[in-house]
Amino acid sequence: MRACHVLTAICACATALVAADSPFTGTWKLNTAKSKSTPGTAIQEMTMIFEPVGDQWKRVATGTDSDGKAFNENSTIAWDGKDHAVDEPGITVAVTQVNDRTLNVTVKHEGAVVDSVHVVISNDRKTMAVSEKGQDPKGRKLDNVEVFEKQ
Repeated sequence: MRACHVLTAICACATALVAADSPFTGTWKLNTAKSKSTPGTAIQEMTMIFEPVGDQWKRVATGTDSDGKAFNENSTIAWDGKDHAVDEPGITVAVTQVNDRTLNVTVKHEGAVVDSVHVVISNDRKTMAVSEKGQDPKGRKLDNVEVFEKQ
């Protein structure tokens, strides 16, 4: 029985080390000059922090939206391709890790897909491109590419 606990502890530590080495781990800041957005939907400023928490990922995003309103999003979910509720009522997020530098994200509202996001980190791990198609909370069409730089 003790061997099972030791093996579990080793696996948990190995998972944490792999996640800590993930190119997603850390702080990312939006470069608005390199980003392209549908008119009226560009985020004015944004910082995202990704942090592994066990077998899940914590994402904290703060900034100013396209309407000049401050936002603060905080969620911790598994990147397992399954729908997970987040702090906003009626919203679920499903994150699928395609490979070590690529994610596909599906955002649903009341079960209907409202946003599809494709995230790719550059080979040098310094830039993250976020391609987004769907609609924002006000129903405005999104066809945006946001470029983030590692801090």
